[in-house]
Amino acid sequence: MGEAKKTAARLAEWRNGLSEPERLIVSAATQTYERFIVAMQATGMCYRMAFFLSTYLRREHSITAQVVVGYVHYGMGDVMTSHAWIEFDGKKTDISLTMTDEPSVQLQGQLIVLDQVLKEGHAYTYHRAQDDAALRALEAIYVDPRFRQLAERKDREHEMMSDIASDPEKILNFLNGAPDGFDYAELVRTCRL
Repeated sequence: MGEAKKTAARLAEWRNGLSEPERLIVSAATQTYERFIVAMQATGMCYRMAFFLSTYLRREHSITAQVVVGYVHYGMGDVMTSHAWIEFDGKKTDISLTMTDEPSVQLQGQLIVLDQVLKEGHAYTYHRAQDDAALRALEAIYVDPRFRQLAERKDREHEMMSDIASDPEKILNFLNGAPDGFDYAELVRTCRL
């Protein structure tokens, strides 16, 4: 059996073992990925997509998926990058890392739904907090005037997104304040959920 057939069989077996809430998560995540991220070539969407999926699942299906505003590490150097994903029963779903802002700098990641890799890409590691090596690397960035402002802006953004993630009403307000017109209702419509 070829690799493509083995992968298809593995995914079919995985899908057959899903609970009803997990099936709904897979459907929402894959439709949002295909109909928004891919169709719109949307980059830099980790916070918005995590917020959207958690809100949609809670409002439309009474499924509680936790938004995690943490960090990813791509395996080179010690710096970690702020990132967001959702978790359900401890299983990670990340639909935004396959399209990064700067693909020449930041590697295209995997499409992960409920801990299952649905599209291959660079295997980032996920962290809820920065480790000591990352914090030391960040300190070095802060002393370099060329990068200090960017690092400070990213730190503020991470703190703001962590605060928003703590409250469903703040999440909905964030989604509905989208300057590009893709508020919560428009995302639901676009993704045909």
